[in-house]
Amino acid sequence: MRKIIRKALDDFNIKKQAEDLGIPVWQAPSLLFMLMGVVIIIAMTAVYLISQKYNEPEILIISEVVVVTIMFTIGNYIIQSIDQMARVNKMKSEFVSIASHQLKTPLAEINWEIELLLSRHREGLDERQVELVKRIEKSNNRMGRLVNDLLDVARIEQGKLALDREKVNLAELVAKVIANNELLARANNVEIKFKKPKSDTEAVIDRRRIGVVLDNLISNSIKYIRQKGLVSISICKDSDEFKVCVKDNGIGIPAGQQDHVFEKFFRSDNVSKFQVTGTGLGLYISKNIVEHSGGKIWFESRENEGTTFCFTLPADNN
Repeated sequence: MRKIIRKALDDFNIKKQAEDLGIPVWQAPSLLFMLMGVVIIIAMTAVYLISQKYNEPEILIISEVVVVTIMFTIGNYIIQSIDQMARVNKMKSEFVSIASHQLKTPLAEINWEIELLLSRHREGLDERQVELVKRIEKSNNRMGRLVNDLLDVARIEQGKLALDREKVNLAELVAKVIANNELLARANNVEIKFKKPKSDTEAVIDRRRIGVVLDNLISNSIKYIRQKGLVSISICKDSDEFKVCVKDNGIGIPAGQQDHVFEKFFRSDNVSKFQVTGTGLGLYISKNIVEHSGGKIWFESRENEGTTFCFTLPADNN
């Protein structure tokens, strides 16, 4: 009930809607629809009063024409406003897509040059210089991940998120992602536990994209633990689907902000307070990848106690 009330309040929060869309308050769709409703009520009341006072059909026809004209004008303005916002949103998505594609080439070249420098000319560098090159490599990799995230967001918004499905051992994929996050876990004094299921875990999925989902959930769990912590990962099969869960004992998500977790660029207040790095795109992308794969994703969280994210994927029963 609280969620329903909160959603209703958000829907009628005209100022917030205008800020989210980047438009003046008087152009907010909710305000325009409410204004249209008020005008319709006033106009219908006026026509009724006129019909009670005047019996001439000409007056009634004129009043009805005025009412229809007003309704048409307001409705046309609303349609134009929504059309303009849709066009701006499309241009934004196309710009992000083009810019991200253009950025991938120089980033790949920088990465190649760094690898070449470290493999062929490492002996000519002292420890300080090697450390600086590694920092550049780390920053370049972070930029590469951001560019990939922006590309995925653009594809999602344009309805072009394609999946390359193949038979994948889900347990092996989880183990690989865990291995890729071992350094991060050690740096944050976090233990990762994964009990491999005894049953078969073969699913028909996009290996790379589901790997992105797993990496987002596991790396988030590690980063959002403030002290020595534990991340537990499990896979279980229920009839024709797998359920993957990632549980941590980290800072959790405030109850009042949990409805916004899967929105673009959302970052909860406690994440900002603890200065955890991130773009707020990971969970938005993960949700869309899982749903495009035929599954669903959800979570349970208590602030200062921890969070559990779970998602399902269709199993390969052939």
